[in-house]
Amino acid sequence: MSTRTQKTPPIEVTDNGTTISIQRDARSDLYSTFRVGGPADFLVRAGTAEEIALAYRWAREHDLPVTIFGGGSNLLVSDKGIRGLTILVRRPGKDAEGGLEVLAEDDTSVTVRVPAFAPSNWFGRTAAERGWAGLAWLVGLPGNVGGAIVNNAGAHGGEMKDHLLTLRMVDAEGNIIEQDRDWLEPAYRYTRLKHAPRPRQLVVVDGTFRFERGDATALKAEADEYGAYRDRSQPTGACAGSIFKNPPGDYSGAIVERCGLKGTRVGGAVVSEKHANFIVNDDKATASDIVELMTVVREAVQRETGVLLEPEIERIGDWS
Repeated sequence: MSTRTQKTPPIEVTDNGTTISIQRDARSDLYSTFRVGGPADFLVRAGTAEEIALAYRWAREHDLPVTIFGGGSNLLVSDKGIRGLTILVRRPGKDAEGGLEVLAEDDTSVTVRVPAFAPSNWFGRTAAERGWAGLAWLVGLPGNVGGAIVNNAGAHGGEMKDHLLTLRMVDAEGNIIEQDRDWLEPAYRYTRLKHAPRPRQLVVVDGTFRFERGDATALKAEADEYGAYRDRSQPTGACAGSIFKNPPGDYSGAIVERCGLKGTRVGGAVVSEKHANFIVNDDKATASDIVELMTVVREAVQRETGVLLEPEIERIGDWS
């Protein structure tokens, strides 16, 4: 006789017309681009300010820490999982178009508000197609706009801070707070939000950007080239983006490659043969495999070159 495991029903929470559905013992690896990580005690998908605020209030009522997931890139989740409530700042992809709001425009520029859950690749592509200059480099990047703001994502000489005017956030009390770009203190792969201690007390819900108008045909061609470049030069498997920040005057991938470390493996994790600043979950890797491989690479590079590479990806979850 066969038996079927009963799945624990989600917790439905409703307040002022907003409803969220909280899963228990949810698989975090499904939401990480590395495809690793143990279970989250509680997990909820929340994309709007109202949904995020309700999730925060529920966590506070139950005395639970909160962990924020954006698009799941640039993160490494512990094999032990995530304690407390994990908030996935996500909505169905089709909602991104409806969430994009043009606040002001004239013949030379446009100011838009974009929800944090909007995919980064979609935002870069949409900007190019509409003739908004300066964001074509975002095409092909994983993750979402909220995570890109928090990390001050960048490539090919561009960064999110270049066009960001303001951002809105929800705090732990469920209040909406708006700050200008300078409040973030953005620098290379740095903002005050990224380096705030966890559990963080602020969640980005949207950002306001200003773009100069450009030629849509030329911008689409530029976006296509950036997308093609990433296809040619970066792996497409389960990975989290660049592992190490670039040191001054050089590129981490080039340094790792010069040290002969492409293909180096620990368990199911391997340094990509396509781009040496990527680690790929090649065969059921664990988070511990990835951390150990990062250590092997850092120590080898420091031994060979004297350069100590600084990790770009962030560890989250229970690393005790």
